[in-house]
Amino acid sequence: MADVNYGNIRNWYRTATSACLAVAGVALAAYPLLRPYSDEKTLSGAAAFASTAWVFAHLLAVLGFALIAAAMLLDVASRPATRNGLRLAAAVTGIAAVTLLSLYYGFECFALNEIGKAALEANSDEGMALADQIRNHPAALTLFGLGWLALGVAVTLWVVALRSGWAPIAFAALVWLYLPQFFLPSAGRIAHGVLVMIAAFATAWVLYAPSQRRPEQPDGNPAFTGTSPSVS
Repeated sequence: MADVNYGNIRNWYRTATSACLAVAGVALAAYPLLRPYSDEKTLSGAAAFASTAWVFAHLLAVLGFALIAAAMLLDVASRPATRNGLRLAAAVTGIAAVTLLSLYYGFECFALNEIGKAALEANSDEGMALADQIRNHPAALTLFGLGWLALGVAVTLWVVALRSGWAPIAFAALVWLYLPQFFLPSAGRIAHGVLVMIAAFATAWVLYAPSQRRPEQPDGNPAFTGTSPSVS
């Protein structure tokens, strides 16, 4: 059997973790930038709902959240001996958060898109009230709230496990600000997305930087940081 360099494998995982986080930052910055803004009640709102940009922007949001959870999961594999309980808890909570948020964003993305198309086809904004009924459904709001709570908890647990300076802390704080930023005007939402991207890039660099990539030797397994023995 060929020798296996476990240090290189862990470094590959860390590179993948950083890449996931960086791409997540781009996706979450593009989401509010590309999302059409309107009064969401008239035919102008129907045009926004019916647009390709509406669907694409919301799919980017889901991609960004999913990549954050993927980064947490990859980080568990990259640091098998370092506060792995916290990292694993963060990853599991992050996956749960993405599942809950994806359900709500599915309504927001596809149901509202069809409502907009139907309103434009009928040349009437009468059906636009359905959008608020879908968004404000008790089950939908519960999923939405629990999803954001779970994502905030997941990122916080991850930050505690990382212990890597201001960048992860800033990233976690911006995740917690997602709910209030929905009440901001478009410029505020776009600014928040840009800040999320910057914090995600900074955190990705912390994870990727050579000083963070030293091999970690698990307890009771000194050979883990080297190569595995050859077996004929």
